[in-house]
Amino acid sequence: MTNAEKQYFALLQSAIWNRPVAINDAIDWQAVMRLAEHHATVTLLCDLATKMPADQQPDAEMLGWMKNQMRSNLFFHMRLRQTLLQAVKMLRDNGIEPVLLKGFSLAQYYPNPNLRQFGDIDLFVGLEKFHEACAVLRALPGSYNWGVILDSGRHFNLEFGDYALEIHRVSSEIVEQEENAIYMEIERQGLFVQSREVELEGAKLRIPSKEFMAFFTFYHAWHHFLTTGTGWRQLCDLALVLHAYHGQINTEQLRNDLDSLQLIRPWQTFGYLIVHQLGLPEAEMPFYNAKLQRKASRLYDHIMEEGNFMRNQKFKYKRPKTFFLRKLHTFVCIMIDFWRMFWIFPDLAFKELRSSIRQGFVKTNHEISTNGKKIYKKR
Repeated sequence: MTNAEKQYFALLQSAIWNRPVAINDAIDWQAVMRLAEHHATVTLLCDLATKMPADQQPDAEMLGWMKNQMRSNLFFHMRLRQTLLQAVKMLRDNGIEPVLLKGFSLAQYYPNPNLRQFGDIDLFVGLEKFHEACAVLRALPGSYNWGVILDSGRHFNLEFGDYALEIHRVSSEIVEQEENAIYMEIERQGLFVQSREVELEGAKLRIPSKEFMAFFTFYHAWHHFLTTGTGWRQLCDLALVLHAYHGQINTEQLRNDLDSLQLIRPWQTFGYLIVHQLGLPEAEMPFYNAKLQRKASRLYDHIMEEGNFMRNQKFKYKRPKTFFLRKLHTFVCIMIDFWRMFWIFPDLAFKELRSSIRQGFVKTNHEISTNGKKIYKKR
C-alpha cells in the first residue's frame, strides 16, 4: 500500500465515522484526491480538508476547488430532492407506493447526507405497477427520455438534464432462471412484505427492510465488481448500513439469502476489506472471516485499479463489424473476465462463465412474468 493510499483511507475513515484525522505528517492532497475521484468520495474528503489545521490543509487553489465541489454537490442534491418528492407525490396520488433504493436511502447513514455523491434517483414500483408508474412520471416537469421502449427490462429512465430518475420494475436481475427466482423472492420480502416507512428529506418515504438494505447494498457492489468496477464509496455505504443496524438485523435471514445465491464468500471477502480499510469493528461485520486476507488482498488490487464505474473496458467497446469477429471478440472478453475473477473466487468464476456464454452466444429475447421469473425464447 502506498503512502497516498494510507492517507486516503485514514481520511476516509475520519469522514465516514466523524472522528479526528490520525495523520501527523504532510498530506499529499494531489494524490489523495486522485484516489477520491476514482472512488466517488471527493466531497467527503473536501469537507474534511476545510476543517483541518492550517498546516495540513491543501494550498489555496485546491482548497477553492474543494469548496466549489461541495457547493455543486449540495445544489445537485437539492435538485434531486425536489424531483424525488415530486415523483413520490405523483405516484401516491395515483395509488402507487414506491420504495426508495440506493442513493438517497443510503445517504441518511452518513454524518452529513449531503456529502455522499450519487447521480440519479432509484424508485422501485414492482412488476404490476411498472407501466402505470412510467406513464405517470413521464408527466414530471422537465423530464424527457431517449425514445426507449417503455417496457425496458430492469428499469426505465427519465432524464432531467444531468441526472436521471430510474423507475424499477425489479431491483436487479440474474441470467439463470433458478437463481433469478430466488432473488425475486428475496426482493419480494425486502421491498414488499418487510419494507418500512421512515422520514427522509422532509417527507415520509418507504425504504427496504434492514436485511434487504444490507443484502442489496452488498449485492449492488458485487454487481459492479462483475461489470463496471467497484469503488470505495459503495463499500462505505455497506459499512455505514451495518454500523447503523448493528444488533437489529436478522442475521439468520441474511445468511440464508447470501447462501441461496452462493454469495457468502464474496460477502466475507468484501467484509474483510470493510473492517481493515474502512474501520468497521469486527463485531459489526456479520460472518466476518479473518482467514480471507489473501482473497481480500487480490480484491483490494482490483478495486484500487478499477474504481467506481471506471473499469477499463476500452477493448470491449471496440466491437468488430463482421459476425465472426464479433463472436471472437465476445469470447475473448468473456475469458478476460473469467481469469480476472478466477484468482479470487474460482468456483463463482465458472458459474459466471456459463452465464456469460449464455448471454454472449445464445441469442435470446426475454420477458419478465408477474412472478419475477425470466422467460427465455430463442430467436
